[in-house]
Amino acid sequence: MENIPNKSHGKATLVMMPMPLGSLSLNSMNHSDFMAQIGAIQCWVVENARTFRRFVSSLQLSINIDSLRIFELHRDYDRKSLTIFLQENIKKGNIGLASEAGVPGMADPGAEIAAWAHENEVRVISICGPSSIILALSSGGLNGQNFTFHGYAPVKEDELRSFLGKLGKDCEKTGYTQALIEAPYRSDRLLSALLSVLPHSLKICVACNLHEPDEFTQTRTVAEWGKNKPVLGKNPCIFLVGR
Repeated sequence: MENIPNKSHGKATLVMMPMPLGSLSLNSMNHSDFMAQIGAIQCWVVENARTFRRFVSSLQLSINIDSLRIFELHRDYDRKSLTIFLQENIKKGNIGLASEAGVPGMADPGAEIAAWAHENEVRVISICGPSSIILALSSGGLNGQNFTFHGYAPVKEDELRSFLGKLGKDCEKTGYTQALIEAPYRSDRLLSALLSVLPHSLKICVACNLHEPDEFTQTRTVAEWGKNKPVLGKNPCIFLVGR
């Protein structure tokens, strides 16, 4: 097999950098590759500059926080300004990409920046770290070989119920695990909708507050959840539906 030419070899790299899910994440993230990469990168694209600086400062790696060049990937960011930022800074060294929690590009911003890197023959690497989607699939006891991740559930009530009805039918027909997330303050609403729409024989896994001391991952049938529905509050959750 011929080697695939890598024109980006030896040049600056886009580093997909995971961030902690909860207070216990660093127990598994405290490896030499993570610390070396985050300590060396001077240019970052992040969701929230303030919380990112606070996290980097907490690592106590003797990083000059004020010298970091940061582009904030907030909801209304300007794509032209982002492109200019990437083009100018990739000439100076590696660029790090980090979301607020978990792995960038998976249910979080980042895919279009990785796409930019590939289009411009910039090397892309991913550093090992926690992903709530993978953690839920790993521990939920449902089909982890075949699954569909839907991202966020629809907000409007009629759209939500229609979406969940189709999701349930797809799950019954294919056997694929269906994974979805919701804003934490709507977790209880989503669970109630799942219980009211899905067939009672299907299973729901709720993975809540991952990597926090009170985290839990539980899988029950719709009927079983209906008899003892938890109060999720404003805790972040991943929901899996399987058979």
